[in-house]
Amino acid sequence: MKKRIPRIYIKYFLQINQVISLSKSYTHYIKKVLRMKKKDKLEIFNNTNYIFFSEILEINNHTIEIIILKKQIKNLESPLLIHLGQVISKNEKMNFSIQKSVELGVNTITPLFSEYCNFQNKLICFPKKKIHWENIVISSCEQCHRNNIPEIKNPEYILPWCKRTYENETKIVFSPSATFTINELPEKINCVRLLIGSEGGFSFLEIEKIIQYGFIPIKLGPRILRTETAVIAAITALQIKFGDLS
Repeated sequence: MKKRIPRIYIKYFLQINQVISLSKSYTHYIKKVLRMKKKDKLEIFNNTNYIFFSEILEINNHTIEIIILKKQIKNLESPLLIHLGQVISKNEKMNFSIQKSVELGVNTITPLFSEYCNFQNKLICFPKKKIHWENIVISSCEQCHRNNIPEIKNPEYILPWCKRTYENETKIVFSPSATFTINELPEKINCVRLLIGSEGGFSFLEIEKIIQYGFIPIKLGPRILRTETAVIAAITALQIKFGDLS
């Protein structure tokens, strides 16, 4: 069996024969966790449609130097653009939703506050939360071999986010009480604004405004899904019908 080459993200411009000193966190990970050695290979990505093949030049207790040997075009992005509006849920559930939505091809994620969300009064915590979520996105891209990093937007309130409309964007909210199914949507959709609620669902006013702002309620099936299950089911259904899982 062919040995898997580890992947890491470097956030700046890369070119052939460039020598790079890796950060302390990657040095620890490569040396202590992966137990890699001099001349071992690494795959680098930098939020472009390229992957860069590199080799470890030097490795010691404090730094690791690598050299970029070659690059290759590798675009794994879906033709379906998905902007996910995820109402903020409890830590592990939110982390899981972000991780799996990235693996399934979401392009943008906006964490949302809603009436039944327990985090409205904790805005002060969210700069750190956002950094944490961005690290989850990068780790997910390392794992699933996406080379373009989905963007985590700043958290905002649900109704202004829902009111916003962009050209050629289809707005969808999955609801157990909906009668419309995904098969009744138009044959071709290129861009989706997808709204997923939290455990408490939406208030009556929010539901009224969400529909008023042009969201199509879609039924996923006969069962009530947890928020972290709903995001996986919804994105998978959209990718099968309109994206790259068909």
